[in-house]
Amino acid sequence: MEAWSKSLERLPPAFHADRGELLRMMRKDAILYQSPTQPILSRDGSTARWMLNSLQVTLTPRGAELAGRCVLELLRRFEGRQIATLGLTAVPIVSSVVLQSAGRYHALLVRQQRKKHGSLKLIEGPIDPNEPTIVIDDSISSGTSMQQACDTLRAAGIRVEGGIFLVRFGWYGGFARMQEQGYHVEAVTDIWTDFIYHMDDEPKPIGNPTKIFPNLQWSEARAPEQLHPATLARLAMREYLTSGMLPRPPLALDQDYPAGGGAWVSLRSLQNIHRRHARDGFWNFPGEQAWPAPEAVLWAALKTAYSLPKHEALALLDDSAIAVTFFTAMEQCSVGELDNDRYGIVVRSLERPGWMGGALPRMPGIRNEWDQYRHARITNAGLVSFEPHVILRHDVIKAVEPGIRWQPTGVPTGAAVSPLTQAECGGLIVARARDIAIARISGGAPRTAPLGDDLLPSGTDSLYVSVHLAGRLRGCFGTVLRRLDEDVTTLVESALQDTRFENPSDLPAPDDVTVTVALLHDRLELGLHSIADIVRRIRYGQHALMVEQDNRFALYLPSVASRYSLPPVAFVEELLRKAGIAEPPYRWTRFECTTWLADRTGERLVEGSFAPQAPPADLPGLLARLVPLGIGYLLRHQRTDGSFFTRYEPLQDQLYQGIDLPRLAHAAWVLARVSGEWDASAGAATLRTARLLLDSAEGTADGLWLAYPGQDRSVAEMAFTVLALCEMPEATLRACWVPRLAAALWARIDAHGRVHTHADEAVASDAYQDYFSGQLLLALATAVRAGLTAIDEAKLARAFRYYQHRFRNLPRFGQVSWLTQACKAWWQVNPDPCFADLAFEVADWILCFQQNKTGAFLNDHQSDTPGYTTALYLEGLGAAAWLARSSGKQQLHRDYLESCRRGLRFLDGLIIQPRDASLLPNPAMAIGGLRRSVLGSEVCIDFVQHYLAALIEIREAVRVL
Repeated sequence: MEAWSKSLERLPPAFHADRGELLRMMRKDAILYQSPTQPILSRDGSTARWMLNSLQVTLTPRGAELAGRCVLELLRRFEGRQIATLGLTAVPIVSSVVLQSAGRYHALLVRQQRKKHGSLKLIEGPIDPNEPTIVIDDSISSGTSMQQACDTLRAAGIRVEGGIFLVRFGWYGGFARMQEQGYHVEAVTDIWTDFIYHMDDEPKPIGNPTKIFPNLQWSEARAPEQLHPATLARLAMREYLTSGMLPRPPLALDQDYPAGGGAWVSLRSLQNIHRRHARDGFWNFPGEQAWPAPEAVLWAALKTAYSLPKHEALALLDDSAIAVTFFTAMEQCSVGELDNDRYGIVVRSLERPGWMGGALPRMPGIRNEWDQYRHARITNAGLVSFEPHVILRHDVIKAVEPGIRWQPTGVPTGAAVSPLTQAECGGLIVARARDIAIARISGGAPRTAPLGDDLLPSGTDSLYVSVHLAGRLRGCFGTVLRRLDEDVTTLVESALQDTRFENPSDLPAPDDVTVTVALLHDRLELGLHSIADIVRRIRYGQHALMVEQDNRFALYLPSVASRYSLPPVAFVEELLRKAGIAEPPYRWTRFECTTWLADRTGERLVEGSFAPQAPPADLPGLLARLVPLGIGYLLRHQRTDGSFFTRYEPLQDQLYQGIDLPRLAHAAWVLARVSGEWDASAGAATLRTARLLLDSAEGTADGLWLAYPGQDRSVAEMAFTVLALCEMPEATLRACWVPRLAAALWARIDAHGRVHTHADEAVASDAYQDYFSGQLLLALATAVRAGLTAIDEAKLARAFRYYQHRFRNLPRFGQVSWLTQACKAWWQVNPDPCFADLAFEVADWILCFQQNKTGAFLNDHQSDTPGYTTALYLEGLGAAAWLARSSGKQQLHRDYLESCRRGLRFLDGLIIQPRDASLLPNPAMAIGGLRRSVLGSEVCIDFVQHYLAALIEIREAVRVL
């Protein structure tokens, strides 16, 4: 309810005065209680103690006046001037609004069912089909009436902008369902905050359910001073379980612990530290009372002891090791400010009190910050996707009982750097392995000194050596460590003789030899688990995983996931297939894994299946490096007929082909944009693709379309074709086709401004509105600038309002790139601040999802985020940066360009470059490709198109005058 309350706070004092008077009247007269003479039935037929009866107030002169004034103030937040209501209950409110609006609003009455005589109308009143409509009702509970009103109005060709209600029955229900559909909804009062919480015998709000404690009696004795937190927790739990009391808190523990954000106590089996007997505690949120650490331990211990099964509580306590986890004071943050290597988080609903969930850092199954955020928000808090919420982060300090080795997850990465990640250890080992490989191939002797057995830290379990010759995998073998140098030598020799892979016919040169060494450490026996369960117990793409059953076993290094672009379940299933295990039970072991690569350029750490190097620090350096890579990739992957190879697996050297008209047209546009300044040969490539597209044009009964067998006809391919033609120097093609295509695009905007994205409306899901509508608006603006179509001012204004409303009420990642670029294009036609302001609004929204530590954008756009989708958002940010500079907002321009710089540095690590050639069987086809993510090596042609388009937008933003 906090989100709704804050929304009302921004309204003027006069509104709050009217609302206060109206609320007093409604509390006094609008609550109808059940009595022997006054039954009250709910919709389902059950009885209720009371009901809202707003007509008792709104049918009075003062009540109607106040209700009308409050609704009128909320109507200022809407653009429409047509209001409507279903049934009778809100008729007094609607009438009051119309009377007090000085002619601004007129009303419609929607009938529950069509009149059976007379006019037979379903909607009464002067209908303006072009005016956005706001539905008014006295209350919204399930949303049934609101939905019926919206459906009826929509069926009559009327666009419903949203709704206003005198009372909302909480957020989760009809109010939320309307928001989920993209409606703008407002309410004057809330049944819980404004009514129920003020009524006797009704529940009161619980803002922080973690601070609900069992009944407690304090002991007369105080706990000893200077105890370890786990020792104090054990003492307190034993005292509570035996006497029902807690000792009084000591003044100090063995050292200072920050407990401003709360404390939790965990009990784990001494025989199996991964088996948890109990865990409980509490969070302190900003503004709440925070106890000193000693007292915080006692409260957390109390809750944990209370959660133990009563008949075996003491036995479980004796069988358990104990850890106390302290949280520092919580601070609000954005998704981009999360850091799964350091912070724990709590996500709290801003609409449903008490709905919250947390996630510790580096938990099994949680690979990165997005996974952590989703785990806290959805899995633990149970929030729905669009529910307003706040993210709170905190540091984590875990105090484990002395002498106990605790499971390693749920705590921040240690400050000490692992020796395995240092060149003096991991780099030395992989250099030695490559040296041995070259010596064995050439018949010479190794030049490096043997490795000492004391080089590796304790906890290192095994190592795996892979040898690549001229970019092709020659072999891979591993072993449990015994004698380091002997093991490395044996594994190199085995890899060079691996019969599973082809042996090159020609002797490779030393520069063509590449070796990777994977060092497995911190072995963890996970025991028996199903496929679904084991996926949740590993960090996919980071852990090595071994499966065993009787005498069958197999192990996969984490690089297997990225090498073959396997999703998590497929990764596990392929491992079982490799082991020859068809049925459960499956016994699992996981390992931490650090991998090093050595090639002719030196040694470096591997991420996934590649070993990126530090990118240029500044934007000019990034642009100079990446633009030629993207152009080269597109040109090499274009086929002679103008189509493209659509997908490429660079580590397998496997090409895939096909025709996808929107992506094909987008490629033509991108190549046309670079053909002038960057690469003249791109012009001929653009022309080949453009002719292929135009050959697919066909006139139908419903207008001009581009069509390809088996594909749905949409506005996307037409929009990109317009964009490509407007960039091309071929004036005849432009003059012939752009006006016709633009006219077809204008025709797809309806009377409300909504774009009809497909020729067949049955295939046009709502998701296309996030993409195709912006593409169409961008193309039309470009055609207008080229003088090849006239502006339909009415349609443009309606479309702009429609998609502005859509973003503000239902923001989605798919809207970012195209909406901002469309705003930039229309600003170039007419520098109206409304275009720039919307672009900035979208850009500022997406910036909340950019990671501080990597520059990548976290999102639900791709399953293995972060990855290639960062390029899409950089297109939008580049456009916003151009607009910021052009409209005189210098600081905003600098901020957006800094975001672009950081995003490009992230993408640089995913773009295949000459540094990666030693791992590539066919570097000529791979270089310039943008991999899907660190965990996916596949390259789709549109990934490259988008990062090249982002570079173009950013370059324009850098150079804008």
